[in-house]
Amino acid sequence: MCNKWYDPIIDKWNFGPKMNTIRHRVCAALVTDNLVFAVGGLDDDATEPLSSVDVLDLSLESLCWKQSVEMLVERHCLGVGVIDNYLYAVGGYNNSNLALDNAEVFDNNTQEWRIISSMSTARSDLGVGVLNNLLYADLFATPQFNFLVLIHGHQSQKCLKCQKCREGVGVGVLDGLLYAVGGKDGSKTLSSVEAYRPSTGVWSTIVDMHKPRKRAGVVVLNGLLYVIGRIDDTFFVRSTEFYSPETKTWTIVEASQDFLHSSASVVAINSLRHFNTY
Repeated sequence: MCNKWYDPIIDKWNFGPKMNTIRHRVCAALVTDNLVFAVGGLDDDATEPLSSVDVLDLSLESLCWKQSVEMLVERHCLGVGVIDNYLYAVGGYNNSNLALDNAEVFDNNTQEWRIISSMSTARSDLGVGVLNNLLYADLFATPQFNFLVLIHGHQSQKCLKCQKCREGVGVGVLDGLLYAVGGKDGSKTLSSVEAYRPSTGVWSTIVDMHKPRKRAGVVVLNGLLYVIGRIDDTFFVRSTEFYSPETKTWTIVEASQDFLHSSASVVAINSLRHFNTY
């Protein structure tokens, strides 16, 4: 399975090291600034959920994906988040084809997963963001956004109502704001975006993206909110665009993508020495 990296300095996409496991609907997360984890997903035939995890150590001279410790639960369409270098895997589906209410956390120091307190509501196909050491997890296909607070196994919950229903929403955190990006409102894919400010508890609508997107990859890099690929109402979206909170505008990335995203999961890294090597 291939992966691609985008370097905004040279405005170019590059191939990364080939993954050992083919994963559909995988989730990615960055731990300790140098470990990229690929978590769960579906197998090669896109039929069986995976509990397996692969990891890429960016501190090594020669990059290659290696197997990490398997999760305790098979998951696809899950959400992941990192708090204090603990990796959380939240919700998703398993073989039952029912959304999961459970979650687990991986301690990279002990190399162990453990189950934490279950959520009050089952969630799948969800966006996850971490802000102020709180993990926010959206509630699938309802006109509200729930957050689940997970700090070393302690849990509390509160409902945060978005202005629109956003099934398959993308989530990003930038400058103390939580962004809910795109998604589907039940009838159409959205280009609209909302921002949540925890200090006021208020959602605000920002300027629309250029393209409607559902299940897009969302990541923050160099003070910009990037949104990558995924689908509109009919087709896969090849383009990438970014939002500048300074200019309050969206800009399409000029570098073309010659590949389609069946799922878009992204992380931001600072290991520039690895670019242009593949």
